[in-house]
Amino acid sequence: KKRPVYTEEEEELILAMGGTTGGKREPGYLGDSTLAEIATDYSVPVCYIADVLCTWGVPVPINVNERLGDMVLGEQAFAILEAIHTLDIAALQDRYSNSNLMELCDYYGIDMRDAFQMAIKEGWSLPFGVQTMLRVEQEEEM
Repeated sequence: KKRPVYTEEEEELILAMGGTTGGKREPGYLGDSTLAEIATDYSVPVCYIADVLCTWGVPVPINVNERLGDMVLGEQAFAILEAIHTLDIAALQDRYSNSNLMELCDYYGIDMRDAFQMAIKEGWSLPFGVQTMLRVEQEEEM
């Protein structure tokens, strides 16, 4: 069950001012979109969005089905929108491995515990735990 974004009093105020709520996505309003929706709508790697959120202190694990507005401030959501429109998306996609940490460990014969400890020691954000797609340079370092 989704936790309410606004208190009952705030909902009433929003409605009284002519606004509407109810979880519907408004075109152009990133805060009402989930990370999975943003990744799909803008063809941006969800791991990039999650990496950015980690740098802003959003606790891990990050749920891709949670609304962006429930995790960050409006200014931060705007910064993500700005980045999406200014970054080279193809280059951004090339920055991430096609395999997650668990798959890389299996492929290279690395013990999962050793890989996880290395990631923690190196300060890598693992927004999806062992399901995180590492950046290419992290994969090479591993």
